[in-house]
Amino acid sequence: DITAPGAFDDVLKEYEFDAVLHTSSPFRYDITDIDEELLKPAVQGTTGILDSVHRVAPTVGRVVVTSSFASVVDRARGAWPGKVYTEADWNPITREEGLKDVGSGYYASKTLAERAAWDFVEEKKPPFTLTTLCPPMVYGPPEQEVPSLKKLNTSNFDIYDIFNGTSDPQYGVWIWIDVRDLAEAHVLAMDSAVAANQRYLVSQGNFSPQMIVDYIWKHYPERAAAKGIKRYTPGKYYPEEGVYGVDTSKSVRELGMKYTSFEEMLGDNLKRFEELEAEGK
Repeated sequence: DITAPGAFDDVLKEYEFDAVLHTSSPFRYDITDIDEELLKPAVQGTTGILDSVHRVAPTVGRVVVTSSFASVVDRARGAWPGKVYTEADWNPITREEGLKDVGSGYYASKTLAERAAWDFVEEKKPPFTLTTLCPPMVYGPPEQEVPSLKKLNTSNFDIYDIFNGTSDPQYGVWIWIDVRDLAEAHVLAMDSAVAANQRYLVSQGNFSPQMIVDYIWKHYPERAAAKGIKRYTPGKYYPEEGVYGVDTSKSVRELGMKYTSFEEMLGDNLKRFEELEAEGK
């Protein structure tokens, strides 16, 4: 239970760490109590590990927290054509608004957790420095244990549903990052002196679920036909009025990030899905 006071004390006392990566926060839709299952774990889990590091882990010099584009984007503005999000932007959602529904709860949980992290550093003035990373949709080949393709992580399941012909493309967030690039960002944020007390928006850029459909029809035409995958609107990726974009130049300039293309990620991802299917998953 990461919300329990001192939940991280034992492991931090047992070993000497130079850095801590806090990457865990709930993300699922089968929520019955938004406050208990989303908001509290996100906020108290984040402040709890910062508090434990502050009290019992004097060797830690850097804490990296995986935040989210959810703490950056203003959902009320929708696709917001012409807007370019940067690290200076914050989601204006309140705790009360987050209690309205599960989707709002997730966005609020990430926003409130990251704000709580920065408030902790401001108030406590700990000896360690903080870095937060704000990734959007995270895609890439699943290398974790996958007992069943029905139990993929949420973002990969969105892709597999299209690949399997069982769902329409899901529109909502217009930017993405490869999971392997995000892992690299954590390492760079942990080791880089310039990343101390900095916030980074990490993303390859814009994408559209229609790109997934077009790729499948181009590279897997027989499967697409057999699975009854609709073509939808080939080559038409965004609304006529456009969508928001992101400026990730800070991550490139300060962390040295290099981002994987959507096509390369998708190719690797679908090959992994085929392997899992061949394994009977």
